[in-house]
Amino acid sequence: MSESKKKIGGDGFFVRLIATFFFSGYLPKAPGTWASGFTIIIMYFTWPQQWYYQLAAILVVYVIGAWFSGKAEDQFGHDSGCIVIDEVAGQMVALFMVPPKIFPFVFGFILFRIFDIIKPAPARAWESLRGGWGVMADDLAAGFYAVVLLQIIRLFLLNMDLTFV
Repeated sequence: MSESKKKIGGDGFFVRLIATFFFSGYLPKAPGTWASGFTIIIMYFTWPQQWYYQLAAILVVYVIGAWFSGKAEDQFGHDSGCIVIDEVAGQMVALFMVPPKIFPFVFGFILFRIFDIIKPAPARAWESLRGGWGVMADDLAAGFYAVVLLQIIRLFLLNMDLTFV
C-alpha cells in the first residue's frame, strides 16, 4: 500500500467520512437535504455570531470539502449524490450573518435547498469546474442566493417590527 493511501485511511475511509458528511450521504431519498438538515441543527447550537469566525469556518469547510470531494469522485463519480460536504458549505453560506433563531434557520434551509435544486446562473456553470472545486462551487452560489434573499426578507420583516426573524 502506498504511503499516501495510509495517510487518508487506507481504503479511503476518511475520504468517505468527510465527503459524505459522516456518512449522511448514504441516507436514502435526498441525501443532500439530510446533510443540509443536519448542518442547520449543528449550526443552531454552534454557529458563532462574529462574521469573521463564520467566514473562516466557511472557507475551511470549502477548502477541505473541495479536496475530499475531489478524492471521493474517484470512488463515486463526478458530483455523486453521496458527496454531500458541498451541501454543508452551501448551507453555511446560506446562514451567514443570520441570527440563531428557528424561523431564519428553517427559512434559510428551505431557500438553500430551492436554489441548490434549480441552480440559477452561474451556479450550473460552476458545477463544471474541475474536481472538487466544481462539486463545491455550485452550492456556494446557491448559498449566496439564499442568504441574500433571506437577509432582504429579514429586513422587510424587521421593519414590520416582527421579532422572530
